[in-house]
Amino acid sequence: MHSNITDFQRRFPLIRWSAEGEDWTIRDTDQDAARIPLVLLPGAGGTGDVFYRTIEALRGTHRVISVSYPALDDASAMASGLLTLLAAAGIRSFDLFGSSLGGYVAQLCALREPHRVRRCMFANTFHDAGWLQKKISREKLAATSASEHLEITLGQLRSAGEETAQKADFKYTMLALVGSLQTAEMAKSALMAVLGATPISKVNLSESRIALLDARDDGVVDDPTREAMRERYLGSRQFRLSTGGHYPALLNPTEFAAALMMHFKGD
Repeated sequence: MHSNITDFQRRFPLIRWSAEGEDWTIRDTDQDAARIPLVLLPGAGGTGDVFYRTIEALRGTHRVISVSYPALDDASAMASGLLTLLAAAGIRSFDLFGSSLGGYVAQLCALREPHRVRRCMFANTFHDAGWLQKKISREKLAATSASEHLEITLGQLRSAGEETAQKADFKYTMLALVGSLQTAEMAKSALMAVLGATPISKVNLSESRIALLDARDDGVVDDPTREAMRERYLGSRQFRLSTGGHYPALLNPTEFAAALMMHFKGD
């Protein structure tokens, strides 16, 4: 597994697509492959490159596509644009993983076009963002400049601890992405999308096609919100990691990749 995100980015260059008037970027480990891809959707923080360790672990057995969002402040528009993008790329059927905001977007995609989603996993996420909307004012964020919001975010990242190799990797990776590949406008818009998210219905796919994942020490999504997701999909496979926080792809990469490998096994 490569530890150098710069090397990963060099080997899998960004591919740009225009969908519904917005510019999207993806990385595709095997864009000429006919096999059904596993599409990875990140949360509001960072880009699809937060999954670089996961992609390294899975790319030998899976075609993996990681997605980075444009500066859209509406999760519904994100889902619509993503479905359009994948269709334009000739991808009619796919496996779908989403983390946090990406988990919410993944649910929207599966609700709108369930015939295209073969299997899905929703990670450290929500179907009702009320817990965060009570803590952060969307109106206040809207009135904050993107550059100011970015400086606050970067300050939090710079002060993050480096006590373990995983925490150091998280800090290095996020600082390499936020403010560069994820512009100030993109970072603000993604959080705005969470704060504007409305409660959604249960995805109507068979239980064997759905999985949930979260970490017990997630400090972002509160326990009642994660419990509500587990109760909603009670009969589906559920992975509960002992550690990994809100970013298990970086903070617990081995167990995280193993969970994805188990649920999205083979074609």
